[in-house]
Amino acid sequence: MLFRSERRIIFSIVLIGLICVFIVVLTAYATELRVDNNRLITNINVLQGEVDTLNVRIKQANNIEHIERVAVQQLGMVYPDGDQCVYLSQQEAPSGNLAMLIKENAYS
Repeated sequence: MLFRSERRIIFSIVLIGLICVFIVVLTAYATELRVDNNRLITNINVLQGEVDTLNVRIKQANNIEHIERVAVQQLGMVYPDGDQCVYLSQQEAPSGNLAMLIKENAYS
């Protein structure tokens, strides 16, 4: 009888020890997952900042004033004068200055 109660006590102590070890292992694993999660959140924030920066740069590059400035300054393009336009027929020729019509349509 004494032997049975000693076995129960030893079994209970071993079981409680195993449960404590299991809890420590699970806590360590949860902490590792939190660290990985925080690292991923940091990477997401960095990438979102880069996306926002690229969106701003795209909007700036698509701005008509920027396109015109690059065309004039870097590519040497200019709006044509009225006498520099060639028409295939008289019916296709617009009334007024074609260059001014193009410029007005670009800014409207």
